[in-house]
Amino acid sequence: MPLLRFPRISGIVASALVGGLAVTLMAQQPPRRFGGAYAELDERRQQLIGDWVSRFANVTGQRTPPAAFYDDVLTLSAKTTFDAVTHALMTTPLTDASGQALGDGLSLVERVDSVKGEAPGTASDRQFRMYVRLTPGARDMLQRSRQFKRAADNAIYHKGYPLNFREQRGTPSIQVSIALDGRQADVDVDYRSSSFPVMLFNGHLSASNSDVRSGDNAERHAARWSGFQNWWRSFFGVGLTSAPSAPDTTAALALPKVPRAGKKSVEVMARDFLQAWLVERNTVAALGYVSERAYACLAQDLPDPTALDRGLAPFQILVNLKAASDALAPRASLDGATVGMPLTIPGTKVVRHPDQAQFALYEVRADVAARFDCASRLTPGSAATRPDAAGDHRATVFRTTGSRKDASIALLWAREDGYWKIVSWQAEPEPDRTPAPPEPAEPAVVRIKADLTLVQAAKSFLETWLIRKDYDTAFRYLSSSSSACYDAMREPGAPPSTSPDDAGRQIRSRLERVGKWVGTAGRLETIVEATEPRHAAIRVMDQPFSRVFSMTSLPNALADAVECGARARGVVPPDPLPLEYGQAFGMTFRFRTQEGEPPVLRLVWRKEGADWRITSYDVEVP
Repeated sequence: MPLLRFPRISGIVASALVGGLAVTLMAQQPPRRFGGAYAELDERRQQLIGDWVSRFANVTGQRTPPAAFYDDVLTLSAKTTFDAVTHALMTTPLTDASGQALGDGLSLVERVDSVKGEAPGTASDRQFRMYVRLTPGARDMLQRSRQFKRAADNAIYHKGYPLNFREQRGTPSIQVSIALDGRQADVDVDYRSSSFPVMLFNGHLSASNSDVRSGDNAERHAARWSGFQNWWRSFFGVGLTSAPSAPDTTAALALPKVPRAGKKSVEVMARDFLQAWLVERNTVAALGYVSERAYACLAQDLPDPTALDRGLAPFQILVNLKAASDALAPRASLDGATVGMPLTIPGTKVVRHPDQAQFALYEVRADVAARFDCASRLTPGSAATRPDAAGDHRATVFRTTGSRKDASIALLWAREDGYWKIVSWQAEPEPDRTPAPPEPAEPAVVRIKADLTLVQAAKSFLETWLIRKDYDTAFRYLSSSSSACYDAMREPGAPPSTSPDDAGRQIRSRLERVGKWVGTAGRLETIVEATEPRHAAIRVMDQPFSRVFSMTSLPNALADAVECGARARGVVPPDPLPLEYGQAFGMTFRFRTQEGEPPVLRLVWRKEGADWRITSYDVEVP
């Protein structure tokens, strides 16, 4: 079942109230559309698009000028992805150890095979990235450059592209994942650090991690790579040409608790919401149609979704509704202010109504609505499986007149206390229709029998941690060597450790934090699920709990290189990798969320005396 993702809020949403400095700086910037149209791309990037379109036409027989393809065929998310990835590459100079120039990052790219923006229904690691063919010497240049370092190979995500090169100096950073042929590659920008445990909380990782439109990623990008402009800033599909002014928080008592139209049909409520917002410009009345459940749509774009200030959330939405209405020309009526847009996602059914010209209306099946709902995606637990309850949710889809063709918005509505209210939203809800990327060959899985004492230790660790909530006992499964993982994996803003004992206390507190986040459950199967690696050198171990967690036998040299202390010293896996085994074993799993593909937690287990201990951990992201 395709996933229907909600939402995209620009960095302006999260910072409008709490980031006064950011608002001031953005207000000083003149409106720009750098990268928003083919004509505004530089020559190198126009050549990449032209070559891509030409090869695409040779296959399909459809001749489309490069400008028309870029401006009218590519979705907004595909354009922003291309803009961000190529901009990061072309502003990253490569030098070797002696300081000799090797070119820039974009010189590694021979051609573009595909660009994928938001693509509901596809894996998280197949969105917000550019698929390319590298030049013949690209891998050698990456290995020689001081700017990139070979990291632990991809084993869960980036399937078919195991060779992992990451730009140094922290996030945001470019990741180049290369196929075994050394030419095909998947290139994306990681905007968030792979920290523990914050990354585990974000069920919509693909948005926060590689989507330049999400949260403050555009600001992060511009701070790292100069000259980048946020030309797509919008709210509810309306382009924002200036930063919104701070709201009058003294009006808190005036914020409505219920919609002003009362308990009417959803089409009446939807029309009155648009009328209040776009015609009357009464954003306070419009806010009465927004459920508190929708506040989760603000949370998922934050670096730590649990840190959302729910008291300020309605003001964050209010100020952006006002900024969006202010960006549009005044209207005497709703007629002509919005245009209904189609929705072709399975699990939705069109509903005829009198205002179809202004907005399309759809029934949304329960399992699709669960993926539509921001709150559901940030809640641990299995995804909905019963595609029933038709009539419980509706979606309205529209775009404002004068906005870009790809700037449609879908609002998810549900009943609360008898009132239809907006519980989630999604910009650009239609699926990405760009050509499919190439499919590199994946290695065959080598399976071996597991050591059942190791399997029992792994299961006992999870049950002690997540089911019984005995955090002291769970922490004792960690080796003292794992204390180095705290500083390697600590979230932004967390203090560095003062000693190995202090690092251990910090890790123990984060185990408790995760345990509280997942809530109460009677079985591991409802909380976590296995993620089986696919890697030519990693052997998968058959064991009784393979649906809950995966166990693997790791090459000794690979395990040594991925220990947190080794990573801190800059150790990289040898190439070629010696295939000697028996000293270390891997465990991989992810927390279940409605989104379905959150980050993967990877643990390294070793025998210490008579006991199995976790010596290292990290997070693999899409």
